[in-house]
Amino acid sequence: MVEVKKKYGINTFNKAYSVDVEATYGQLTYLETIASERFNYIDTETGAIYDNQDELDKVQPDKNLQKVENTHEISNLYVQAYSEVQKDTMDIAVPLDFDDTKFKMNDIVRLTGKVVARVHPQTKRIEISTPNGRTRQEIVADYYFTVSAEGLEKIVADSKPMQSDPQPKPKEENQKK
Repeated sequence: MVEVKKKYGINTFNKAYSVDVEATYGQLTYLETIASERFNYIDTETGAIYDNQDELDKVQPDKNLQKVENTHEISNLYVQAYSEVQKDTMDIAVPLDFDDTKFKMNDIVRLTGKVVARVHPQTKRIEISTPNGRTRQEIVADYYFTVSAEGLEKIVADSKPMQSDPQPKPKEENQKK
């Protein structure tokens, strides 16, 4: 029998890692919904259309022969929310049919359905000091996380304090008279 080895790395992490939302993000405060529109990147010399600027730059490095068109088609939808645990604003990818009309700024919300964090590799340029007092720039590996959720729901505050406030006051006033 052949032993199957498990693969580890970014791709395995991206497929299998599910997020404990409460522990990782704590209370989330809704800020706004942002739509990202799709652009076409066109090589005017050949008429070829590319999905991103990097692909076009590889094929057509001459910027004078490049054209960018906004298709006005929504490609991604993000909810911006503030996380009390992360102490930062997060962009959370949601499905294109997400209805944001029931949310207002500063509503307390919770992510619903499957919530997934993904790691994306990238590079960044850093400055390094050399022993002779000079600095040089190096390109190093870097990573960033994205979060996606199937949905979002508003958390309604407990109604117990609201019920006890208005009713007891008239009773107390009636008893004093």
